[in-house]
Amino acid sequence: MFTLIPLLIPLLASAQSGPEWLARVDAAATPAQDAHVVLSVSLTDDRGRTAERTLEIWQKGEHLRLVRLTDPPRLAGVGLLVDAEDAVHLYLPAYERTRRVVGDQRSGAFMGTDISMEDLARTTFSRDYRAAVLSEDEATVRLALTPLDPSAHDYASSVLTVQRADALWTGLEHLDAEGAPMRRVELSDYRVVDGYAFAHKMTVTDLKKGRTSVATASSLSFDAGLSDELFTTTNLSRP
Repeated sequence: MFTLIPLLIPLLASAQSGPEWLARVDAAATPAQDAHVVLSVSLTDDRGRTAERTLEIWQKGEHLRLVRLTDPPRLAGVGLLVDAEDAVHLYLPAYERTRRVVGDQRSGAFMGTDISMEDLARTTFSRDYRAAVLSEDEATVRLALTPLDPSAHDYASSVLTVQRADALWTGLEHLDAEGAPMRRVELSDYRVVDGYAFAHKMTVTDLKKGRTSVATASSLSFDAGLSDELFTTTNLSRP
């Protein structure tokens, strides 16, 4: 998911292990006090047909996140909540109920997009993966990620591409048990806004189905003093 980054990040020693790199990525991804982002999402299927979605995202600290679909009207109100215990909850207005998302259900696509619930819920990597340095050059480091809980993911491993200079990640590729790529997440168009570097574009490709979703930030604001009450299951079910 889009990552909020402090503008100044201390540079560490050049020789680092996988866990050290992953810790650096997480430190770089420490969010602002809070943030509000509106994403315009364009979906393209394997026949070239397109559809549009609008997502609104609120985040507070490292863990609290609320995602709500606002367009098209038939899907408006569908919501996703990550609470302080890192539990993920999904609200479907058509059923007027909230359910908890567990295990590899988090890897499922969010309401017809190629963006998974895990993409929307992720704030850090270290709690979910162990890492080893796969390769590196002057500009980037590629980390091999192995899930700490394989049952929580529908892929066997992943490869994370990180910019050496600032520890901002730009690519995440999920692999099956044979090492073949299943899906790819790319972050690009980083811009500094109010002292934070923010990836204004996320491209998610389902390599098995030949589909792509492109999310573009159309509005964002930081440090507005969002209340904890916003990030509750009660508020999740409100229109």
